[in-house]
Amino acid sequence: MIRRVSPLYVRMAVYIGAAIVGFVLLALASLALIASRQLENYLLAREGSLGRDAAQVLSGGGRDALREWMADPRTIPDGVVLYILDAEGRDLAGKELPASYRRFVERFVLAAVREEQSNFSPIRLAPLLVAEDGTRYAFLLLPQRIAPWGNAATLIALLAAALIVIAVVAAIIARALGKPIRELQLTVRTLAKGDVAARAPTAVTGRGDELGALARDVDAMAERIERLLASRQQLMRDMSHELRSPLARLQAALALTERKQPLPEIEHARIATELERMNQAIGDVLRFTRLEAEPIRAKHLLRIDELLQTLVEDERDEAGHRDVRLVLIAAADLTVVGDPALLRSGFENVLRNAIRHAPPGSPVEVSAAPRQSAEDPATDTVEVRIEDRGPGVPSEMLERIFEPYTRLAPAGDDSTGTGLGLAIARRVFAAHGGHIHAEPATPCGLQVRITLPRAC
Repeated sequence: MIRRVSPLYVRMAVYIGAAIVGFVLLALASLALIASRQLENYLLAREGSLGRDAAQVLSGGGRDALREWMADPRTIPDGVVLYILDAEGRDLAGKELPASYRRFVERFVLAAVREEQSNFSPIRLAPLLVAEDGTRYAFLLLPQRIAPWGNAATLIALLAAALIVIAVVAAIIARALGKPIRELQLTVRTLAKGDVAARAPTAVTGRGDELGALARDVDAMAERIERLLASRQQLMRDMSHELRSPLARLQAALALTERKQPLPEIEHARIATELERMNQAIGDVLRFTRLEAEPIRAKHLLRIDELLQTLVEDERDEAGHRDVRLVLIAAADLTVVGDPALLRSGFENVLRNAIRHAPPGSPVEVSAAPRQSAEDPATDTVEVRIEDRGPGVPSEMLERIFEPYTRLAPAGDDSTGTGLGLAIARRVFAAHGGHIHAEPATPCGLQVRITLPRAC
């Protein structure tokens, strides 16, 4: 079975191949540019009358005059070196021929100087000068700053070309791979924050390589999670509504039974308590699912200090039954924008949780004060702290207590609520742009800190 070639590998191979081709083309262009600059005077000298001038000097004044002409700095242009070589390869002015040119000169230049006179003359790479006594010399012009394999400028040009090509190809690869990976990472992080409607951009899902396949898999996973959560919410709402009817019938039956044949007070209280717990559990489930689908129904400008004052007064009876003192310390004019009923429900769940776990004779402190946001110092917030002196919460459970149906009661103890109170509170405060977290209190107990954006 032939294995399918990875599109991502093909794309990388294309990028690398393009880099090689680009480097070769850029290197050739660089070499051509450098060579044209460095060989400009050399080419002009070869095409000029320098050889004829040397022949005239040699015929008019001999070898000595030719040496003086070669020594004159005005004779030879910049960037050019002149050698006048005899049959043995010795320069007339005594200059040493570079070692890199010796083999080349010996094979292709001096051979013409040494050849016998005949009716055939091959193409020469250097003109010949003939003295009056018949001695022949090779008129050889060489560039001064370049070698057969190049010089420092050539090497720098090649390195620059390589760096430019590598930088361009690296930028293309980083954009082709890094951008979709960042977009996919952002989608996954959004999903992790609870936004199950997040999807990868179509530019990523439309790719034909492994990144596109991964993005499509992430979208499929998100759609599956969204459907599961929606079906769970619908199931919880349906079950809660279905349970409300038999619960109402049970309460009516209890009232009728009490009229016809009164039950013992203890049994009646027990049944009424269980029915009330069931009613509370159903109500919590409905509130929790409603917060997921429709977090805030109405927004009003309200004062947190007044809301907490009313809440503390309403909860004094329950706290008194447990021999717990409620202490409120709130600054004035702490205004926020939100749903009054939802905010009261969130604070009430946290306060009742503190009262339920506070030992008899201990205080539950409620404080509210303005604060600056730790993330944005220019943003003002309202911070509410509710602190008890109970047994506290293990450090590994400080975050989990805000998850649905998390309870720290001992096995067999069903008197600590439905396990949804703090989860509802977190949903309420998150819907208002705030957050809630718990930390150990000093010297004992638990402190719950709630932060909400302050109204302008």
